Amino acid sequence: MAYADRKKLISEIESRRGGRRLVSLCTFDRQSVPPLPGVAMQFQSDVKESLYRVLKESSIGSAGIDIFLYTRGGDTNSVLPIVSLLREYDADFQVLVPFRAHSAGTLFALAASRIVMTRLGELSPIDPSTGNQFNPIDPTNNGNRLGISVEDVNAFLEFGREKAQTGNNGSDNSNEKQMLLQAFLERLTSEIHPLALGNVHRVHKLIRRLAERLLQLHHPSGSDERLQLIDKLTIEPNSHLHMFSREEAQQMLGSGFVEFADEELESALDSLLRAYEDDFALRSVLYISRLMNPTAPSMDFRFISGIVESGDWGYLNETKGKIYQTSKLPPNVTVQLPPGQSMPLIPGLPRDFRIEIEEQRWTHNTSPKGVTI
Repeated sequence: MAYADRKKLISEIESRRGGRRLVSLCTFDRQSVPPLPGVAMQFQSDVKESLYRVLKESSIGSAGIDIFLYTRGGDTNSVLPIVSLLREYDADFQVLVPFRAHSAGTLFALAASRIVMTRLGELSPIDPSTGNQFNPIDPTNNGNRLGISVEDVNAFLEFGREKAQTGNNGSDNSNEKQMLLQAFLERLTSEIHPLALGNVHRVHKLIRRLAERLLQLHHPSGSDERLQLIDKLTIEPNSHLHMFSREEAQQMLGSGFVEFADEELESALDSLLRAYEDDFALRSVLYISRLMNPTAPSMDFRFISGIVESGDWGYLNETKGKIYQTSKLPPNVTVQLPPGQSMPLIPGLPRDFRIEIEEQRWTHNTSPKGVTI
């Protein structure tokens, strides 16, 4: 199915939504082994310009805008600028959730005047993980920095306070309680740099302020109720992997905010979801060893990792480049090669791969048929 075919599905959803303009905003989550650049992407700030150009070139009309949202999450700092752009076109835009709208996607949905979910639809906690140059090194991932979950740190501190409150064997000795709490803090700061912990605290405050600001746009409740709701979206799930079904989301946010898609609308949303899954092979793991011809030293690739489109205009997040492969020699085996010559491909030996990115950008989608490699 190509863009022209997806336009028909978009038009069908618009008809079922009373003429509201549909814009798909999808960041894809296809898996690859080993992880390849451009196969998947996160919700991030560079979506904003593509969304602007799609909105600018689309016939919005007076009925309003629906955002067909699919994302596993990403940069929470990108949410407010994108929300602000959307509100320039429709302050009461609505979000349609056919399946995954996780983390930053859930935060984005809180800015909508209404969230419409299918039975497959999922929201998630909005507690972020933080990363900076002071985070601990991950020894299992080429020395990259580990992400630190804000709520994991808060849970550790809460555990320390609970232990200090009870003391050893229920002791009421205040000095002992103070020593226990100090031991927890020393252990935490011995494992994690204080500046990384400072960043965690800053992000914790930021996410709560941002969530409250977004909820204020359309949620009529008072400040205390909004803060309780933010707790439900951050602290109470006890796991970032807990997904909220539409029933849970409606219980938290209210039936005036979270709406269940009817059978016909759900079927239309699912058809568009499956079109993206099929066109961009989202449910097929991409194995680099199967991708390449075992006898070819290199091949060109083109991956699509995200899309923003309406029935009038579309953009794709496109990565182009080249994959090189060479044979990997067994241990204790050496081969002398002329200077500048790489190891040739030898049948039967395992292979090493090298990725060279030539171009990565959002590009106007004229008529591609999905992912090509």
